[in-house]
Amino acid sequence: MNFGRSPILIIVALFLLLFILLPLLSKKSSTSLTDKDRAVRADQALTRVMNAETAYLAKHGRYAGHVSDLVPLAPKLAVDLTDGVVTIQIDSSGDKVYLVQVASSVVSFSRTLVNGQIVAKSCLQLKSAGKAYCTRKTSQIKKSLPAT
Repeated sequence: MNFGRSPILIIVALFLLLFILLPLLSKKSSTSLTDKDRAVRADQALTRVMNAETAYLAKHGRYAGHVSDLVPLAPKLAVDLTDGVVTIQIDSSGDKVYLVQVASSVVSFSRTLVNGQIVAKSCLQLKSAGKAYCTRKTSQIKKSLPAT
C-alpha cells in the first residue's frame, strides 16, 4: 500500500494512534480517594460520633461538647479529621442534648439528639456519589426558609 498517495489514510491512522490507542494504553490508576470513598467515610464518621456520644453519656451522664472529648472513645475520628475527608462539628449544652454536623465534599449530615433520641435530622447530597446516603440534592434547597 502506498501511503504517499493517500494522505487521508495517514490522518486516520494518526488520529487512531493519538486519540484512541494511546489513552487506553497509558491509563493510570488513581491512588486518591474517590467521591464514593468520601461519602462512605462521611457516613462512617457520623456513626462514630453518634456511638462515641452514647458511650460518653453513659460514662459521664452528659454529652460531650467537643470532638476532642470523643476521640479517646473513637480514635478513628482523629484519622477522619487528619485525612481531611470530613469536618465534624459538635454543639452540646453539656447536658442531654447535642447537635452533630459531619460534612465532606460529597455529602453533609446533621443530627440533633435529646436523651438518645433523634429529634431532627437532615442531609444534603453535594455530588451524585452521596446518593446512597442522602437523596436530598442542592437543587431542592429552598431559596428562603419559612418565617417560623
